Amino acid sequence: MKIINKILNYLIVAMLLFFVAENIISSQSSTLKVQSSAEPKYNLTLTLDDAKKNFPEADSLALEDVNLYNVFDDGNKIGTIVNTSPFSDEIYGYNSTTPLTIFLDENDRISEVEICENRETRGYLNKVINSGYLDLWDGLTPKEASTYNVDAVSGCTFTSIAVAQSLQVRMQDLSKEKGKMAIDRKLLARHICIVLVTILAAICFFNPNKTKILRYVTLLLSIAILGFWTNSLLSLALFYNWMTNGISLAIQLPLLIIALLAILLPLFTKKSFYCQYLCPFGAAQEFVGVIGQKAKGNRQKTSSVKSKVFNFFVVFRKVILLVLLLIVALGVGLDLSVVEPFPIFNYQSIGFGVAIFAAVIIVASVFIKKPWCNYLCPTGTLLESFRRLRN
Repeated sequence: MKIINKILNYLIVAMLLFFVAENIISSQSSTLKVQSSAEPKYNLTLTLDDAKKNFPEADSLALEDVNLYNVFDDGNKIGTIVNTSPFSDEIYGYNSTTPLTIFLDENDRISEVEICENRETRGYLNKVINSGYLDLWDGLTPKEASTYNVDAVSGCTFTSIAVAQSLQVRMQDLSKEKGKMAIDRKLLARHICIVLVTILAAICFFNPNKTKILRYVTLLLSIAILGFWTNSLLSLALFYNWMTNGISLAIQLPLLIIALLAILLPLFTKKSFYCQYLCPFGAAQEFVGVIGQKAKGNRQKTSSVKSKVFNFFVVFRKVILLVLLLIVALGVGLDLSVVEPFPIFNYQSIGFGVAIFAAVIIVASVFIKKPWCNYLCPTGTLLESFRRLRN
């Protein structure tokens, strides 16, 4: 069994190196393409019928610049339609870039903002749309929109900030206002809170015997702040997106710090950090397990799977991770965000299937100690693979 575990660990690391190498090659190829061509990643190709959906009286339109159309009625300009690409091609949300189509009326004021086809996580985008976030710029001129400060949408911070920045950078170019990017006033507060929770977790990690109560406080904060408020969780989807699309440091720096600590601390200390001290879903399972014990009057501990079955799942969870990595490597369109129950914290836009999946695991935590963490979690398996390299 030990030999099998070692082989699986090396295979997992080999797959990660493959993704990194593939990303480096792709990045170099993209750089060469950008140097030889000014083509944006997303092209806004419009017909007159497309323009009439927002400008019914339109009788012609003309492409005036890259992804910029002017709309006319009897020779008079009645509006403008622009896409944020290529200006926003390097602005990433949680999963990918989010190109926008922006409609301006005859007075050069924004009349509508639409999200174009993209690869961003669907649940986060739905939350942005349903919150009315895209309407916040209605009536503004490009100059006003280029510096307009809006708060991020709770529960989809990365995606909403990326949307705002994409719009702002395009409006800056359109208005020729090369000012500083407007920053969400609450973004700094979010970052500070995430970092503070991470510091508390680090204190507990290095002093486990003296910080038992503090650890429970930290886990509660992780559920509230990293889970429900900011959705700052490590996941297989997040790591894959970082390797393929890059990292937006302005938006995701605290999460990057957590990821580095989650990899480096176990690598040098051989002790788990993120899974034991920061993961919101792991914390939720632990608290439910404690409640289950209390309900039984502390006379019966939460049951655990027998040793042989546990050893089977140690191998099984690595096989699950390898299969997922292979599927992605083969180019199959798998949405990694739905293979883990973490979207449960984005409760306003979670899919029904994922909600049921997460609920079953939480209920099972009453009877089995942290079932997702101990027997299934691909992200935990990925982090554990680095720790096992030193064994």
